[in-house]
Amino acid sequence: MFYYHYRMPWPPYCYRQQESPFPPVDISFFKQSLTAYQTLLEHGSIVINSLVTSEEKMTQLMDAAQASDDATVDKIIRETGVPTIVETSYNPTGVTFTLRTEAGGTPCCTLTMYIRWGF
Repeated sequence: MFYYHYRMPWPPYCYRQQESPFPPVDISFFKQSLTAYQTLLEHGSIVINSLVTSEEKMTQLMDAAQASDDATVDKIIRETGVPTIVETSYNPTGVTFTLRTEAGGTPCCTLTMYIRWGF
């Protein structure tokens, strides 16, 4: 049996490009936010590196948190040298560090780090 395959040309398909119902995107603020977030990541790294390299600071932080001594906890975090304000909260299982920043005078970014220290 012999089959002959006829070549069928595709019919031309004309369509009009429809305009998007959305306005064009503006990435300028997003770009500022990403740049600000990179800075937050660096500041978060400063906090972590400062604690990792000093068992004394780790012990002081955990002791102060266990005693609910917020002033001492804040002092220990400020001593890390991080230029951003770090909000600290803690519970028996871990500590949360929250860093915030602005881009163009508008709050844009939050870095929250939760680190476990117990079970």
